[in-house]
Amino acid sequence: MVLTLEPGMNYAPGKQMVHGENILITEDGAEWLSERAVPKMIIIKQNKKT
Repeated sequence: MVLTLEPGMNYAPGKQMVHGENILITEDGAEWLSERAVPKMIIIKQNKKT
């Protein structure tokens, strides 16, 4: 069986971030098929136009 985890969040009006990870489940255990997300979220700053 393959599961997809897609946690997401809204961080500003009309702005959303989603990350997907695919995980293979077998009788022997789980195996990540996609690259794992970094444990610490990267901060992206937007410059305000004046």
